[in-house]
Amino acid sequence: MRTLLTCFALSLCLAGRAAAAPAAIPPPPPTALVLNTSFFAPVTSPERDGVLDLFYAELFGRLGLRVEIQASSAERGLLNANSGVDDGDVSRVAGIERDYPNLLRVPEPVMAYQMVAFSRRHDFAVAGAASLAPYDVGILTGWKILERNIVGSRSLQKLETGRQLFAMLDKDRIDVAVIEKLEGLHFIQSMGLRGVRQLRPAFVEGDWFLYLHRRHAALVPLLAAEIRRMKADGSHQRIFDGVLRRYPQ
Repeated sequence: MRTLLTCFALSLCLAGRAAAAPAAIPPPPPTALVLNTSFFAPVTSPERDGVLDLFYAELFGRLGLRVEIQASSAERGLLNANSGVDDGDVSRVAGIERDYPNLLRVPEPVMAYQMVAFSRRHDFAVAGAASLAPYDVGILTGWKILERNIVGSRSLQKLETGRQLFAMLDKDRIDVAVIEKLEGLHFIQSMGLRGVRQLRPAFVEGDWFLYLHRRHAALVPLLAAEIRRMKADGSHQRIFDGVLRRYPQ
């Protein structure tokens, strides 16, 4: 009998301890990777509803990671990503790693781009830098592909924001603004500009790639493979179509 009572008391004690034990604390969420962006809607936006905001949220989420996209000037964003202050840059052209050797390119493109010319007073066929030679041209500071390719124009002004660029165009302080096509259409629409036309064909076009600081080298092949899977399963196109239908082409 004494043995039974002892066992009963012991079981009550253990049960009490189990009941009093604190609940298991869930592991903290993974630290977000911070990517810099110099883009505007509809590529990235403060509302987190740009094509790359939504695409990267799903892409990194599939790998159990979180991503935070923060606005930065084009040049500062590259410098901070290259120095390791931040984790990477949302998208740049191939080859930028030659000038920023700590950045690794995820080799699968995230989106195609078209750099196009917009004008209010002029209408001409765009055929390389020579076709811009008679005009006062404006671009965004730090957009390397335009800085390298627009040479010999009557003048070249570099502005910090797209709104500044299109305000200059609207006030006839520049003749031509060259910017990524979707962003240009966004500024024309959001600023209510009239009479600004897109010139054709594109000044330059190609692919944009995600870049990470080299400390994340192990993620590069994983992200490349997941981007390919998202293209194959249709989720990449679904995200892009959902955002880009806001802007008439």
